[in-house]
Amino acid sequence: MRTMIYCKPTDKGVHSFYLVSGNEEYFLFSQSYRKGVEEYFGKGVCIDDSLKHSRAHFDTAICRTMDKIPMYVKYVEKEYEIEVFERTKRKSTHSYRVRCA
Repeated sequence: MRTMIYCKPTDKGVHSFYLVSGNEEYFLFSQSYRKGVEEYFGKGVCIDDSLKHSRAHFDTAICRTMDKIPMYVKYVEKEYEIEVFERTKRKSTHSYRVRCA
């Protein structure tokens, strides 16, 4: 299953963003409601598309939200010990040679 990011309105004027990885759902952050953000992230977007500014079509609210996502996903990766980004997966499988003196 692909990793998805979606948002849903939780309170009046507030969006909450969630990361779905496997069968688990993780809370990322909340922000003020914006219609364009709801239209883009409301049904869910794969992690790769959630970071592509070219898909925002010059909507600054979506671009600012895209800028926030990597920071919160990295926090969730550390907190719950999961691997979401490809870079994190490569880093964990990369082995270093230890030189003996």
